[in-house]
Amino acid sequence: MLKDWFYYTRGQRRTILLLLIVILLLVGVVIGGGFYNVSNCVTVETLDIADSLYAKVENDRREWKGGKTYAYNKNHNTSPSVRGYTYKKSAEASGYYGTKSRKDTSLLYPRQEKYTSKFIIDVNSADTLILKKVPGIGSVISRNIVNYRNRLGGFYDVRQLLEIRYVDSTLLDWFEVKSGLSRKINVNKAGMDELRNHPYMDYYKAKAIIDFRRKRGPLSGMSQISILGEFTEDDILRLSHYFEFE
Repeated sequence: MLKDWFYYTRGQRRTILLLLIVILLLVGVVIGGGFYNVSNCVTVETLDIADSLYAKVENDRREWKGGKTYAYNKNHNTSPSVRGYTYKKSAEASGYYGTKSRKDTSLLYPRQEKYTSKFIIDVNSADTLILKKVPGIGSVISRNIVNYRNRLGGFYDVRQLLEIRYVDSTLLDWFEVKSGLSRKINVNKAGMDELRNHPYMDYYKAKAIIDFRRKRGPLSGMSQISILGEFTEDDILRLSHYFEFE
C-alpha cells in the first residue's frame, strides 16, 4: 500500500489529502451537531427548572398579609383572566369571607369590662385585671403600676401614681390607700444593691449610707440620714415611709 501511494503524482497525492481533510471536517461537523443537540437539551431542561423556580417566587410574592394567594400560570397572556392568577380565599388564615369584611375577633380578643361608676380601688392590692377595669387604664398602664408598686414596696399616697409613665391626675379618683406597705428596707442590714434599686435612691445615696455605717456604726433614724449631703428634704420625707432601723 505504501509503495502504491508513491505511484501517484504529486498533484494526485495533494488532491487525495485535501479530500481526506474535507471528510474529516464533515465528520467533525456531524459530531459537533450531536453535541449541540445535547447542549440544547440541557439548556431547555435548565430553563424549565428556572421557570418553575420563578413560578414559586412569583406565587410567594403575590401572597397578601390577609391570606389572599394567586395561582401562577407561566402562559404570560395579557388578559388578567387568562393569565392564570386565580383568586383563592383563605377564611381561616385571613379572616375574609366572600366580601372583604374582616373576621369577627370578639372571641379571640373579648372587650375589656370597665367600671361604669366610681369604684374605689385599693392601690396596694389591686392586680392588673382589676386595674384594667378602670376607664383609661389598659395593659401597659396596669403593668407599669404593679411593677412600680413592687419596686417601691407599696404606695403610701395615691399621688405617687403620678410618678408612673402615662398616669395622669384624672385616674387618681379611682384609688385610695387601704392597706399598708408590703416591704420596708432595713437601713442597717441592706446591701448596696437593695438600697440603690429603690426608686427614691441611687448609687450615691446608697454609698453614703454604707460609708456612714462603716465609719460610725448602725444608724438610729432619719435624723442621721438627713445630715448626709446626698439627701434632700423631699428625699427624707419620702424615704421615711420605706426605711426602718431595727
